Amino acid sequence: MKTGQSILTSASATTHWLNACQLLEQQGMSYCLATIVAAVGSVPRNSGSKMVITTQGQYDTLGGGSLEQQVIQTARAELNRRRQLTAQEPTIAIERYSMAADLAQCCGGAVQVLFEYFNLQQARVTVFGAGHVCQALAPILNQLQCHITVIDSRPVWLEPLSIQGIQTQCLTSAEEMIAAQLPGTHLVIMTHDHSMDYELTLLALEKQCFPYIGLIGSEGKKQRFTYRLKEQLSSPDLVSQLTCPIGHPEIKGKLPMQVALSIAAQLSALFEQKTATHSEVKDFQSHSSQKKQQYLWQQASVLYKHRSIEDK
Repeated sequence: MKTGQSILTSASATTHWLNACQLLEQQGMSYCLATIVAAVGSVPRNSGSKMVITTQGQYDTLGGGSLEQQVIQTARAELNRRRQLTAQEPTIAIERYSMAADLAQCCGGAVQVLFEYFNLQQARVTVFGAGHVCQALAPILNQLQCHITVIDSRPVWLEPLSIQGIQTQCLTSAEEMIAAQLPGTHLVIMTHDHSMDYELTLLALEKQCFPYIGLIGSEGKKQRFTYRLKEQLSSPDLVSQLTCPIGHPEIKGKLPMQVALSIAAQLSALFEQKTATHSEVKDFQSHSSQKKQQYLWQQASVLYKHRSIEDK
């Protein structure tokens, strides 16, 4: 959960859907815009009614009751599922709900709801080690458009980050932690234990599915690790995937905040490169509103015909 979401949640029922969209876009958070695009019979809200759903809150309303709860459940399940994907999927879906048959409501109408998903293809960052540099780095990354998780074996170092709404996890074993990372995740390795750093680096390089494996340390540490890695990796060439030392070369300094700013700048540049690769997909989506509108009218027509048959 990003810092600031609680401000939205405290007024979720009265926050207009458009205001919620604007705030969520500023925070770079994933969300779903649910719209009633067709309605037949007695229903809680008319066509055009909208609400916004995130994994933690909802804003505006589709009338409450079973319909709204079902829409929220559907949106959250899809948000969680789609955030795990590495491939691009269509960002819209339509679901039909019969008030009597599906939701056990006596009003007897039916609606079609359009689900539109936003900010799904955000970068994922996992930081191993919650020490002084991470205490400075994590809040910075939490303000960027990425999902951040901090992993450490010391709960006392994780607690200050959890209070800020940053996702944390207790480190168990290197094997379990690396195995649990989704393909495409950016890894930042800087634990308080050099042997743990090495084990995490070795396992991460061997998986060959992470776009960034950054290891904190000096050139001397890099040379020592590289020598051992080339002996133990299935292919010595995999060492080329390691970034060490980490950070933007133009941002100097050894203070925790200076190192944190340098790492954040390097990661931000990588995020921008990833965003650029999806530009063609976004351009297509932005120019396909007419096709989408035609599709919605077709679906509404199907709903109307289906309802007419049920009435007979």
